[in-house]
Amino acid sequence: MKTHTDRQYEAELQQVRDLLAAMGGRVERMLHDALQALHDHDRDLARAVLAADREVNELEVEVDEACLRNLALRQPTASDLRFLAAALKIVTDVERMGDLAANVAERVVELCEFPPLKPYIDLPRMGRIGGEMLSEALDAFARGDADLARRVLARDNVVDATYVQILRELLTYMIEDPRNIPRAVGLLNIAKALERFGDHATNVAEQAVFLVEGRDVRHQGIGKPEPPEEGVIERPGRGVLFVCLANAARSQMAEAWARHLAPPEIEVASAGLTPSPVHPLAVQVMAEVGLDLAGARSKSLSDVPLDRFDLVVTLCDEGRGVDMPPGARHLHWPIEDPVPAASAPEALEVFRRVRDDLAARVDRLFRDGA
Repeated sequence: MKTHTDRQYEAELQQVRDLLAAMGGRVERMLHDALQALHDHDRDLARAVLAADREVNELEVEVDEACLRNLALRQPTASDLRFLAAALKIVTDVERMGDLAANVAERVVELCEFPPLKPYIDLPRMGRIGGEMLSEALDAFARGDADLARRVLARDNVVDATYVQILRELLTYMIEDPRNIPRAVGLLNIAKALERFGDHATNVAEQAVFLVEGRDVRHQGIGKPEPPEEGVIERPGRGVLFVCLANAARSQMAEAWARHLAPPEIEVASAGLTPSPVHPLAVQVMAEVGLDLAGARSKSLSDVPLDRFDLVVTLCDEGRGVDMPPGARHLHWPIEDPVPAASAPEALEVFRRVRDDLAARVDRLFRDGA
C-alpha cells in the first residue's frame, strides 16, 4: 500500500484500517466463543457473545464516520477513493458477520435446554475456517494483497462442501427419530449461519481485489471451478471412480471429499495408471479440513473392481484414454498436478488450491444429484 507525504492524511487512512482490523478481530472472537459455547454447553458464554455484538455495531459506526469524513474533507481520487469505497462495503459485511456469530450464540442458548445430539466436530471446523477467511480477507485488504484475497475466495469451497455434509447428516438424524428434530433444526441454523459467514468473508476478499486491481470481481465465481457444458450433468448412480496418473494426490483428495459428501449408497474409490505413494502434502492439507489420508494407499486400476462404478472421473490428460467399465460414463476434470510444485516455497498453497477446487467439484457432483 502506498503512503502519503501528508502524515495527517496517512494517519486518517490508517485509522480506517485499524478500526476494520479491530472490528474483524472482535467478530472472529465472537464466532470462536459461540462455537466454544456450543461444544461446552455453556449458556453464559453464549450470552456473552450476544452482549459483544453491541461493540461491533459501535465500531461499524466509527468506520462509517471516518470514511465519510475523509470523503468530504479530502476528496480522494484513484486508489484512495477505491480504498474508502471498499471500506464502506466491507464494514457492512463484517457487521453482518457479527450478527451471524450472534445468531449462532442464540441457537446455542436454545440448545443448552437439551442434551447434545452428537459430538460437534464439523461445525467447529467450519467455523474455524470461516474465522480464518475473515482474518485473511481483512489482511489482504490492509496489505493490498490480491493473491491472498483470491486464496480466501477458493476456501469458500470447503465451507460450502462441509455445509452440505452437515445438512445430510442432520437430515438423517431427523428421519431416524422425530424427537431429534428440535436439536437438529437448531444445529442446521448454526450450519447455515456459518455458511453465510463464509459468503461474507468472500465479499471482503472481493473488495480487496477491487482495491488492488481497480476492477469489480463480484459475481464472477472466482475460486469456483468452471461449470460443465450446458445440459451435461453426470451423476453417479452406483459408484464413482477417480483416476489420475499416480493416485498420489489429486485422485486421493477427490476420493476423500467424495467419501465425506456422497450418499452412503454410492461406492467411492480412486486409482492410478502408475501408482506412487500418497504425497505427504496431500495428507497434510486434507488433515487441515478434518479428512484423514494418513492411512490411504495408492492403487492401480487393476486393483479396483471396475464393474462397481457407473461414473469415472479423470483428473489428468493421461487418464482420458483409460478403458471405461461397461456402461460407465466419463467426466474429465482438468486439474493441475500439485506434485511438481512440492519442493517450491508455495507448495502448500498449490496443494490447498487443488484441495479447495476439488471440494467444490465433488460438492456439485453430489449436490446436483440430490
